[in-house]
Amino acid sequence: MIREGARFCVKLRAMRKWIALLLLFAAAVTISAAPPADVHAAIRHYREALKAKDIAALETIWTDDYVFVNGHGQLRTKADRIADIRSGASSIDSITHEEAPTVTTHGKTTLVLSRVTIVGKYSGRQVSHDFRSLHVWINEAGRWRLVFNQLTPVE
Repeated sequence: MIREGARFCVKLRAMRKWIALLLLFAAAVTISAAPPADVHAAIRHYREALKAKDIAALETIWTDDYVFVNGHGQLRTKADRIADIRSGASSIDSITHEEAPTVTTHGKTTLVLSRVTIVGKYSGRQVSHDFRSLHVWINEAGRWRLVFNQLTPVE
């Protein structure tokens, strides 16, 4: 009976060590969840590339499986967006932040939620409206790339 009690104490100590390690790991993940400055730089670079119609930059910013849901509810792929920009069917004259973006990082994935006013064209249709904008960015080899974004009109 004494030996069983001693074994239990040894197991309890080992379990406490694992719990302490898990808590330290959880704290480290929480601390690293703050958005790094390079995410904000990637967002600025993306908006500048859109306004400048910089297709070379956009091709590197958007992942190959990138998907965009525009303010008209149309689903657009990377290839669709590039074709729209090349043809002039899509262009951005201005993007104005109406409030500071909320940026949340989870490991290699970052969500950016903002309210913006966009003036320009999407898929041949004029736009001058306020939108809620959601971006999903992933970090690939130290570089932030856009996987998904959606615009929802604000009424």
